[in-house]
This record gives sequence, structure tokens and C-alpha cells, in this order.
Amino acid sequence: MKLKKGKLFNSLSIGIASVWFSAHCGPGFASGTQELFYFVRHGWLGVFMPALSMTLVGIGIWFMLEHCRLNQKYSYRDIYDKATVPADFVLGKIYDIITFLTLMLAPAACLAAGGVLLHQYLGLSDFAGRTVMLVLTVVTVIFGAKVVRVTGTALTVAMIALIVIICGVGIARNWDVIANQISNRVMYTDYSTAFKGGLTYFAFQVGVWTVACSAAVGIRYKQESKGAAIFGIILNSLMLMGVCTLLLGGMPTVATDPNAKLLPTVYIIKLLNLPFFNIAYPILLFLALITTLVGFVLVLQTRLRQVVLKKMENDKLKNTIISGGFLIIVWAISQFGLIAIISKGYTYTGYITVVIWLLPMLVLGINNLIKYRKLEKQGQLPPGMDNRAEAEQAS
Repeated sequence: MKLKKGKLFNSLSIGIASVWFSAHCGPGFASGTQELFYFVRHGWLGVFMPALSMTLVGIGIWFMLEHCRLNQKYSYRDIYDKATVPADFVLGKIYDIITFLTLMLAPAACLAAGGVLLHQYLGLSDFAGRTVMLVLTVVTVIFGAKVVRVTGTALTVAMIALIVIICGVGIARNWDVIANQISNRVMYTDYSTAFKGGLTYFAFQVGVWTVACSAAVGIRYKQESKGAAIFGIILNSLMLMGVCTLLLGGMPTVATDPNAKLLPTVYIIKLLNLPFFNIAYPILLFLALITTLVGFVLVLQTRLRQVVLKKMENDKLKNTIISGGFLIIVWAISQFGLIAIISKGYTYTGYITVVIWLLPMLVLGINNLIKYRKLEKQGQLPPGMDNRAEAEQAS
């Protein structure tokens, strides 16, 4: 039976891709630390590897969006369960635990990045800087969460705009160095290590499907899933490749200098000697780190409120205890440092993802997707999801 496919690009598909990018554009991305470790430090190939990584991530997100669409489920646990039938009872619980643990890495990276930023600009020790970030986040969660949710998008957009401008200026000024490394195929490691870095980046970034699917409420047509994946691949690839190209202009110093590799993007901005950006970007980065932290805390706070302190009636006190306890754990993780969190924590997260997400999807997810698509053709989907042309004509 003929199915209506819908539009490839509409407000929903573009919105899903934008949410994916916002989740991707975290502390590791904005600081340049992720780009440096997984791509640029290997050499010229690092400029092009992001396209491979983001294409694989996009395929993974498309796959999960189809499960989301066909079952009209938007919570990551519900979608994962539908995709892993009949092993969902066991695998779902394991995935829930792993997701909870990995959710601690991004906020820990935020604290660590904030500590480095405050050290470089205010002279605070890393320990003191992380502690300041911790206190500011707790205060913001208690009193200013609504404001952060409203301004968070604006801050992200402003930071992206600055990154685009900085990449344009930096690439233009260092084009001779960049072009020389690309044309001569300069490698600082080897090709196998470079490809491993790109595949590892895919493995831990594909977990962002959970965020993309949460923004897919109302998704109905196959083309919408495809459009979200295509637009997201293009958007994320271009931004990632732009930053990687910018950083390549500072190689190999940016990968060997102890201060440079902590916040590579900030290091390049200082070299460009652009007064406005020297002030504006660090401030925006700091504010973006706070908003990202608050976002993660609110997600975990909402989840944990259903499990702990159920009888406590004072909501503000309950939120303080939950958010404070979570942030103390995150603060402890942040003591390992930004580079260790990104190079080790994210890498191991990628390995775990291969076992607990990729393998089940290859074994169970594909089979279940085929089954759900057969049900779609038969008009046996959840209410309101009958996309058959015949059904619409009959109504």
C-alpha cells in the first residue's frame, strides 16, 4: 500500500536537527578540546574526519527517530525498549543505568572547562575555579533556572555566531599554514589512529539520539526522520570541520603546549589578537558552560525527584539536596581535568555504547524496525499514525 512520505525539510525536521546540534555544541566542542583530541592532533585528515563521524551519527539518529516515529514514543527508555524487544526488560535497565552514569561526564567537563577558564583569565587555581562553578550552578538552579532556560538558546546562538566569525578570520589568516599541511598530507600520528579517533567520536556522540528523539514530538512521516538526519549531518559536519580547520592552523603547537591544548579555541583567539573576541568569547563560553550545567542538573533533578525524597514537601529544599548532591559527585569527577574527561571518559563511553547500543540495534533493532514498518503498511500503528493514502481518502 502507498504511504504518504511527508516533506523532507520542515519546521519539525529542522528543529530536531537544531536540538541535536545544541546538544553537540557542549563544553568540549566550544573549547576546541574535543576537536583537538579526536581529530586535529592526528594531522591533515582531522579536517575531513568529522564528516565521516557526523554521517555515522546521523544514520544512528535517523534509525532511532524511525523507532520513535513508528511507536510514538519520545522518552529514550521507551524508544530503546521498543527497539530491543524481546530483550528490552534486561537491556533497558542496563541502558538506563549507563545513560545516568554517562550524563555525569558532560557536566563534569563543564566544571573542568570553567575551572581552566577562570584560571587563565582570573588566576584562580583549577580547584578554586571548579568550586566557583559549582556554587554558581547550585545558586542558579535554585533561583534562576527559568531565566537560564530562556537565555540558554540565545547564548548558544551567540557563541555559534562568534565561532563562525572566528573560524573565518582565523582560517583566512593562517591559510598558508593550513593549505600546506593539507596539500602535503602532514600527519602527526598515523592513519589508523586518525580513523580510530573519528569512529570513537561517533560512538560517544551517537548517544545524542536521546535528545533528538525527545524533541521529535509530532513526527509522523519517513521524510521527516530523513530530513532531520540530513540537515543535522550537514550542520554538525560544517561546524566541526570549521573548528578543526581553524585549529590545524595552530598545529603542532596547539597540541603540544600545555596551556594551549586545555582550551585550544581560546588559545587561537589570543593569537589572532582580536580585542573584542578576546573578551566576548571567554565570557560567552563561561555563561554557556553554566547554562549547560544547569540543563543537565534539571534533567537529572526531574528524574531523581521521582525516586528519592518522595515524602519531602519543601520543593526548594528537595531540589537543593538533589542538585547539590549530584553536583558534588560531578565536581569530584571534574578533578580528573578536562583533557582526561574528554580523552578517557568520552572514549570509554564510546566503547560502552558499542556494546549496549550498537550491537543490540544491529541484532534486534533492525528486525524490529522491519516489523514496525510492515505494521505501518497495514495501518496498524498507534492512533493518528495511519499514513496510507487509502486511509486518508476513506476519511
